[in-house]
Amino acid sequence: MQTNSTFSIILFTRKSRSVANKLSIYVRITVNRKRSEISLKRTILINEWDSSKNRGRGNSYKVRILNSYLDQCYSQLQDCQKQLLEEGKIVSSKAIKSRYLGEDNTHKTLTELIAYHIQT
Repeated sequence: MQTNSTFSIILFTRKSRSVANKLSIYVRITVNRKRSEISLKRTILINEWDSSKNRGRGNSYKVRILNSYLDQCYSQLQDCQKQLLEEGKIVSSKAIKSRYLGEDNTHKTLTELIAYHIQT
């Protein structure tokens, strides 16, 4: 089955509003030219960021931990997209973002289950 949908994940930075020599790290999810952005709540010094690789530069402990976290976020976003495809749901940038952030309503609370049981 051939589809015409596109999907990409890009890590990028913006200058930090609070500290002059730091960059804030974000991830952008794009599906069919519709974008959603998530702040990863991480910062890095300007001279430690490699913009061509979109990863931290160097071999310090701090940079290795950051790069590991970025790889983990990237793979989790890909997993969210795969889950949506497997469930047969519409895959959009907002749907992937809400699944990643845990805001999609896939889990029911005990109160909701009891209410559902009483209704049926």
